[in-house]
Amino acid sequence: MNKERDYFFDNLKAVLIFLVVLGHFLLPIHGDNPLVVVKRLIYVFHMPLFVFISGYFAKKIYKNGQYNFKKILYLLKAYVVFVVAIQIVYAIAGFEKFTEIDFFSQSGAPWYLFAMIVWYLTIPLVRKCKAVPVLLLTVVLALTAGYFKNVGDFLCLSRILVFGPFFYLGYFLEQKTLEKALQTKFQRLVVPCAEAICIFILAYGARLKDSLGMVYENISYYELEEVWKGPMVRLSLMIAAFLISWAIMFFIPRGKTRLSVIGQNTMPVYMLHRILRDILMFAGIYDYLGDWGWIAFFILLGLSAGIVYVLNNSHVVNQVNRILALHTPQLIRNLKRQRAR
Repeated sequence: MNKERDYFFDNLKAVLIFLVVLGHFLLPIHGDNPLVVVKRLIYVFHMPLFVFISGYFAKKIYKNGQYNFKKILYLLKAYVVFVVAIQIVYAIAGFEKFTEIDFFSQSGAPWYLFAMIVWYLTIPLVRKCKAVPVLLLTVVLALTAGYFKNVGDFLCLSRILVFGPFFYLGYFLEQKTLEKALQTKFQRLVVPCAEAICIFILAYGARLKDSLGMVYENISYYELEEVWKGPMVRLSLMIAAFLISWAIMFFIPRGKTRLSVIGQNTMPVYMLHRILRDILMFAGIYDYLGDWGWIAFFILLGLSAGIVYVLNNSHVVNQVNRILALHTPQLIRNLKRQRAR
C-alpha cells in the first residue's frame, strides 16, 4: 500500500461509489421485480464497507487534542447543500414544497454526511478505549435500536447506531492488521462464505422480502411479521455485510489503476448522482423500466457507469469543490484556540 497515496482504498472507493449509484438507480423499482433482490444485495454491504473506510481514515480527524475542524465543517456544508438541492428538485417536480425542508430528519443519501459528523465527534470519547469493548457496545446498541420506533430518520439516529460498528472497526483497525486479514489463507475461507451468502440472497431474497427490507437500517423491528426475530435478522445482515466486504477487498488492485482517480473524488459523484436520479424519476423513466426486467438492469448498469465517469470529470469535481470550499480560516483558528484553552 503506497505511503503517499493509498491506491488500494482509492480503487475500493471507486468500486463502491459505482455500487452506490447503481443501488440508488435501482431504488425506485419495487414489487415482485427480480431487480429488487439485486438492489437489496447491493445494500447489504455497500454502505457498511463505505462506512468502514471512513472510519479507517478518521484517525487523522483528532490528533494531539486538536480536531480537524475544516473536515467537519466541510461535511456540514456538504450536508446542507445536498439537502437543499434535493428539496429544490422535489419542489420543482411538485412532490413537496420547499418550505417542507427538514435538516433534522433525512432518510435519503444525505444521512451519510450527517452520520460522519456525529461519528467524528465521538472520536475523543473512544480513542483511548480498547477496541473490543467499543465494538461490542456499538453492536449491542445497533441490535437494541430496532426495538424503539422513535429511533429512525430523526438525526439519522438509526443509521448512526446500526452502521456505527463498521465505522469504529475501521477506526481501530491498523494497517498491519488489515494486511494480515488480506492474506491468502483467509481468502480461501472468506470468499466461499461470501459467495454462498450472495447466492442465498439472490435465490431466496423474494421469500425474505421483509427481512431484506432491513438492509436500509432506518426501520424498526416492528416492520417484521415477527418482532422477536429482529435482532437475529439485523445481526445476520451485519455478519453478511462484514463477510462480503472482506471478500471484495481480496480482489481490489493495490497499485494505481484507472479506478484510482474515481476513488479520489467520490463526493461530487455521491451528491450529484442522486439529484440526476430524482430528475429522471420525476420525468417518468421508471414507468417504463419497471416492466423491462433484466433489460432495465443492464440499462441502469450502463447509465450508472456513465454517470460515474461524467461526474468524475475534472471540471465537475472542481466546481463542486469550489462550492463546498470553506472560506472560514479565522473560524477554524478560533475553534482550535477555544479547544486549546
